[in-house]
Amino acid sequence: MQNPPTPRHLLALLCCAAVAAGASACKRSSSEAPTEAERGESASAQAQGEPGPGQTAPIALTLQLNWVPEPEFGGFYAAAHRELYDREGLAVDIVAGGAGVPTWNMVATGKVPFAIASAGEIIRARLNGADVVALFAVYQTNPQALMVHEGSGVGTLEEIFTSGKIERVAMEAGLPYGRHLQQRYGFDKVEIVQHGGNLSLFLQDAKLAQQCFIFSEPVSAKEQGVPVQAFSIAESGFDPYLAVVITSGAYLDQHPAVVERFVRATRAGWAAYLDDPAPTNEYMKTQGASMTTSAMALAADLQKPYIVSDETTEHYLGYMSEGRWRTLAEQLRALGEIDETPDIGALFRNLPSEAAGGNDLGR
Repeated sequence: MQNPPTPRHLLALLCCAAVAAGASACKRSSSEAPTEAERGESASAQAQGEPGPGQTAPIALTLQLNWVPEPEFGGFYAAAHRELYDREGLAVDIVAGGAGVPTWNMVATGKVPFAIASAGEIIRARLNGADVVALFAVYQTNPQALMVHEGSGVGTLEEIFTSGKIERVAMEAGLPYGRHLQQRYGFDKVEIVQHGGNLSLFLQDAKLAQQCFIFSEPVSAKEQGVPVQAFSIAESGFDPYLAVVITSGAYLDQHPAVVERFVRATRAGWAAYLDDPAPTNEYMKTQGASMTTSAMALAADLQKPYIVSDETTEHYLGYMSEGRWRTLAEQLRALGEIDETPDIGALFRNLPSEAAGGNDLGR
């Protein structure tokens, strides 16, 4: 999202495929005593046969990405770079992905404990019997978008399809949001053409709209001297969670303290990245990122309103609501993507930071 590759896999134009990147953080000095809170967490972890914070043997974990290092994963790399995983007694190896990497299947079959997937993939996987559970949603607002040349005269997403100012729309065939846009606006005034995977046609054709990630391709176009406007697909009412951390239900049941600590460090990493992305952007360059540091800085700024929402402000970063999951499932069913509505409560598990270290896994 096995299923066709995710739109993110097909859209990213700023990066080349990167090799797996280790992200283990340095251990704290053995002479530094653990805090009282850490001693309590260590005791709880030891009861489950798991090392806790402050112990000499960190738990080795893998986080499998679905694309290469860039700002959409900035919070994870910040948690590694700033030793936030290390402080939780975790040695997290962040492995870069690419088009077609079966992240949800890798989690469901136990090959990795954590990975990144889209909400749509998670719903389809659950309906196909895969044991996957969402833990943390990076993008609260769908950053998938269509972009047009700034001088096109188009002012809304709807006008791309209805104004006559755009003649062609380059989109990957078969995407759920493509079907949604067709139902919502109709395609009778535009020609849908295959997305070529790069900006070459778009840069030369002012009558062409093209799919993008709102903080990715528009940044690349701007760097090449072509100003654009981008309109989020969320404007049409199709607004799934994206860049969602998943684990398996079995791993969650067997290692609740590890999962809680991983989510807690991840949330802290995203808070740190949103506050100051520059150090982590430099770190991601050492991990295979091909975006320029200036492009990463701009992308990190552009994505902030897609990560921080009213719900995350009220609750916490990564928060997911049952209502949002139910709406997406109903939309996918209406689009013919799925035949039935899954058990919504089984799709996700919120882990508030204040519950970390305990057994209250929240909902």
